[in-house]
Amino acid sequence: MQLRFLGQAYSASHKQVKTTSSEHTAHFLGQSYTPRRPVKTSNYQLGLRKYRGIAYGG
Repeated sequence: MQLRFLGQAYSASHKQVKTTSSEHTAHFLGQSYTPRRPVKTSNYQLGLRKYRGIAYGG
């Protein structure tokens, strides 16, 4: 999917993050749920990002 912001075109990226259940229970709008936390990996990389033509990240 091609998106635009302030005249700059970019593509949406969908990255999967592995998660695990936590030991806590939360409540929201009268419903109970178990929050999930991301699994820490040693070789996690965000990838290269651009903002107004300037590259950030690594």
